Amino acid sequence: MKKTFVENFLAGSYSFLLHILILALFVIGMDFSSTPRKLANSDDVEIVQATVLDQSLVEEEVAKLEAFEKKEREAEAERQRQVDEKLEEARKALEQKEQEAQDMEQRAKLEQERRRQEAEKEQQQIAELEKQREKEEQRKQKAEQERIAAEKKRQAEEEARQQAEQKRKAEEAAKAKAEAERREQEAAKAKAEAERKAEEARKRQAEEEAKRAEEAKRKAEEQRKQAEEAQRKAEEDRKRAEAEARRKAAEADLQRQLEQEQQERDARRVQGVVDQYSLIIQQRVKRFWTRPSNSEAGLQCTVRVTLLPGGDVKNVTIVKSSGNSVFDRSAENAVYKAAPLPQPSDPKAAEALRDFQFIFKPE
Repeated sequence: MKKTFVENFLAGSYSFLLHILILALFVIGMDFSSTPRKLANSDDVEIVQATVLDQSLVEEEVAKLEAFEKKEREAEAERQRQVDEKLEEARKALEQKEQEAQDMEQRAKLEQERRRQEAEKEQQQIAELEKQREKEEQRKQKAEQERIAAEKKRQAEEEARQQAEQKRKAEEAAKAKAEAERREQEAAKAKAEAERKAEEARKRQAEEEAKRAEEAKRKAEEQRKQAEEAQRKAEEDRKRAEAEARRKAAEADLQRQLEQEQQERDARRVQGVVDQYSLIIQQRVKRFWTRPSNSEAGLQCTVRVTLLPGGDVKNVTIVKSSGNSVFDRSAENAVYKAAPLPQPSDPKAAEALRDFQFIFKPE
């Protein structure tokens, strides 16, 4: 296929170059001058009368013709040079195409050789694989023969083993039967012995139960006596406790009565001291009282006094007003001025006088 492609490529290249060559020859044969040539036998040729020409005019005309011919020759030479260049380029292109075609043909040959070598290599590999397959087949056949031989050997061994197993089972069955008979005999003996021991145990248990019953009866009697004794002692203890409780209750009642009487005596004594000092304080406050100028005679108010330890006045409050605020303030001022107020030596009376009330009635 590659060879056909190369041949077609060469034929196409030759045809292309041939057309270029024909085109070049056609261009060379063409007259590109701008002045058209007139034919000698043309019908429109003008007949002129011959005259004598001036030599200078003739020379000038000749010079023009020579210049024109020179120009024509130069143009022709230029066209020929261009044609030669194009022919040279066409020749070089043709040579390049031929070289490329040769290169492609060479590469095609190399590719064909490479494929041939690869085909040979594949054939060798196939042959090698075929040899390996034959060897593997032989190995499998040999292995199958060995397996069959081993299977026959195993079957023979299995038959021998089964026969030995049957013989062993028969011997074990005989031994088991003898052992079972021996165990039955021993079981019968053991049963008789167990029955004998059970009877002895039953008798011993009956005797022990009788002893335990007698012992339990004795212990119950002792416990009954102990319970009666404990009950008697408990009754005596209860009676003694009740008597002691009555005695303590009587003593407590007596003590409470004595304490109450003492408290009443103390209260009366303290109240007497408080009343006494209340009068003393009232007299002292009266001495420090100054009558207001517009107060009426016979006014009175109830004053509450709070003292500090030592008789100093902490606070004075009018509990019940006299109806005259000026008189009430004069009473408060008199209490503050009378401080420190007299205090009893009795602590309880002094404590009672820490917060007390009195009616302030100076007249």
